[in-house]
Amino acid sequence: MEDHPGSVIMEEIIRRNQMLTHLDNVGFAELILTGGWYLWWERRLKVHGEEVQSFARSAMSIMVLTLNYKNATKKEVQVKEGWKKPAENYVKLNVDASFSEATGTGATGAIIRDHTGRAIALAQRFLQHVGDAPMAEAFALLDGLRLAEQVGCNRIIVNTDCMQVVSTMRDDGFSATTAAAVYDDYFTLWQEFSLISIEHCNSDANQVAHELARNSFLNRSSCIWADEPPNFIFATLAKDVILIHDQ
Repeated sequence: MEDHPGSVIMEEIIRRNQMLTHLDNVGFAELILTGGWYLWWERRLKVHGEEVQSFARSAMSIMVLTLNYKNATKKEVQVKEGWKKPAENYVKLNVDASFSEATGTGATGAIIRDHTGRAIALAQRFLQHVGDAPMAEAFALLDGLRLAEQVGCNRIIVNTDCMQVVSTMRDDGFSATTAAAVYDDYFTLWQEFSLISIEHCNSDANQVAHELARNSFLNRSSCIWADEPPNFIFATLAKDVILIHDQ
């Protein structure tokens, strides 16, 4: 095997500039160059005795910066109405659900992030038996609240793209639907948090929770991750926080 110096390899990467389809066709060269600059910046912080991010968070930051740069260089772009960070000392809990009427199965997805955008915990759960879509959405909120309780969060802003869930919780958890029993369970849990509120968000602001529910549904799997997101969600996590996109 022929041994090439790093500069030759870098030159070949830039020359080829392979497109990465799972990252909206961003160029591999742009990703490498952005990564090089970002690592230089973090090394500078380290030299000055400042804290640097984990490998996983650095990788996500590099992807976000590269995607923003790619979109900003296009002629027609607009500010994306995506995920917004919570106030300091709060966390944001995003929840979503999937449901199949044909099989009577569903899945939930939940992610908790702090005011810096750091993923504190993520969860997905496959629902073997679920009555309808509103019940699946109710289970998503219940699973999200249980996740928040498990990791010790007390000041929470809940985001969901299901308006029915928002309306029910603002009505003290009263529901005349098939999900009434589920709402009874988590309204009790809801009251245990010191500060908690719920807001409706659009689907663009809920992409990670949606993808977790989708992955759980397709693979019929349930899992919880603390601190480090799973590899399959990295690209979606990056896209969820980009600032600009094509019109």
